[in-house]
Amino acid sequence: MPVESVPGRPSMYAVETPMLGMAGTCSVYVIDGPEPAIIDTGPADAVEEIIAGLETLDIDHDAVEYIVPTHAHLDHAGGAGHLAATCPNATVVCHPTAVDYLTDEAKLTHLTKSVERAIGMDSPYGEPRRIDRDRVRVLGGGDTLTIGERTLDVIDAPGHAPHQFCLFDRPSAALFSADAAGMNFPDSGHRPTTPPPNFDLEAALESIDRLLEFEPETLLYAHVGAGEDGGATQELRRYKEMLPGYVDTVASLRDEHGEDVAAIAAAMNDQWGHWSLQTDVAGVLHYLSETGE
Repeated sequence: MPVESVPGRPSMYAVETPMLGMAGTCSVYVIDGPEPAIIDTGPADAVEEIIAGLETLDIDHDAVEYIVPTHAHLDHAGGAGHLAATCPNATVVCHPTAVDYLTDEAKLTHLTKSVERAIGMDSPYGEPRRIDRDRVRVLGGGDTLTIGERTLDVIDAPGHAPHQFCLFDRPSAALFSADAAGMNFPDSGHRPTTPPPNFDLEAALESIDRLLEFEPETLLYAHVGAGEDGGATQELRRYKEMLPGYVDTVASLRDEHGEDVAAIAAAMNDQWGHWSLQTDVAGVLHYLSETGE
């Protein structure tokens, strides 16, 4: 359970949490201070790593003020209910479109079953836990979240998912980019993340433009870790250039392989290979079908 300080931001920490049994796939961020906050929660079966991270940082469970899943996907919000139970004084902050998936048992169950079908295994991220609605505060684009002396701008960021926001920390110019800037792995590099059923290319590109307006200096990727300090603008622009070509590649391979996700992913593996490539290909195919392209 590595806990690392975000370079140049001494009160921000990245806690590595495993996902699908793999290390180096997911980062949860902790903002330390008088009102500690947890940004994203990882999957439900990785909560113990976050709790251990809090203990490493000498943060009492009762002191945690905010738990902030950036969107409702279970690799970002699956642990939210368990953390809320462990941190009884914390308010859970989420996007308006995400709140029902966190608080309504039927919708949470539907989401969980959808993930199981998409990944092809039972409870791939563990079993999420419903959150009482009175523990949740809803924030949307244009709102701000005050954490101690910090003010974080809430930025609506659909495209990857309609229930996603990003958070910009003004004092440090760090952007908690959720999945709006893609994934960045030490071994395979910058990669798209385009899962079904809500990937929308046009919305994703518009979200990148919106993020660029804040002129961030560092991206804090959920998958995985901090980007290059001072390189945020370049990384956002690179992702904006990457996405259309990636979608075009899937569209071209569809002409050859039809809707065979595994075959398309295999043909893309040398250039785009990573652990969720088949899921992301499926998301692009769904987008192409919905848009008639």
